[in-house]
Amino acid sequence: MENPRLFEGDILNGSGNLSYNALANDGGLWPNGRIPYVIDYSLQSLSSMIQSAMQQYHQKTCIRFVPYDGTQRNYVKIFNGQGCYANVGMVGGEQPLSLGQGCHYPGTVVHELGHVVGFYHEHTRSDRDQYIDLYLENVDAQYYPQFEKLQPYDNRLYNKFDYNSVMLYGSKSFSNNGQYTMMSKSGGILNEVHDKGGLSPADVERVQKLYKCSGSSGANGGDFGGQNQIPTTQYPPVPPNWPWGEWAQNESQKDKQSS
Repeated sequence: MENPRLFEGDILNGSGNLSYNALANDGGLWPNGRIPYVIDYSLQSLSSMIQSAMQQYHQKTCIRFVPYDGTQRNYVKIFNGQGCYANVGMVGGEQPLSLGQGCHYPGTVVHELGHVVGFYHEHTRSDRDQYIDLYLENVDAQYYPQFEKLQPYDNRLYNKFDYNSVMLYGSKSFSNNGQYTMMSKSGGILNEVHDKGGLSPADVERVQKLYKCSGSSGANGGDFGGQNQIPTTQYPPVPPNWPWGEWAQNESQKDKQSS
């Protein structure tokens, strides 16, 4: 599902702000946790799978995906594009969530919706070296930025590193030879996103904390609770020489033109 031309493989970088585990700017959160969406005709056959993935968020968190009614200014268009990708958080206007070839798995859909909610990937968090080993000899040098580790000041780590997180890539991500590119410290293989059933308990806790849902565990969902006290630190833009570069900025427009 990863795309070497996109930040962290499947993220359209709209704002240039980098943070893990979640958005650093509360301007990127969806008001009241409500995310309007429309499923393009190109994915009507997968409508049940997509809505089932949304139900995971509905049942376990206060996030609500609501059908676009034509009046909301900001919404997500889910369509069959060139691979899997999405913006992180709310970027304004119509924003794309592509579920193209190789993306039609429940775990992958939950993963991409996780980006829309406001989350980056697990393997880039600042404490990852305590939990996983990288094998960059199995990765082309041009793709090294996909494994860039964030600094502690870039992070809001709501809980411990989670090997079961739906936001964690698998052991062969970006491999150029079929060998492993990352494994757990104990030598365990990391499951591919498409093999995962969906949100882990740690994923649920992070969503609940990011959106300040009522009920800290989020096991049975909850209501959106009050104002979000989210750091607003601005981080540097993605370096222009990284492989996704200008292409990432224009990817959604290209897909619109070709559809």
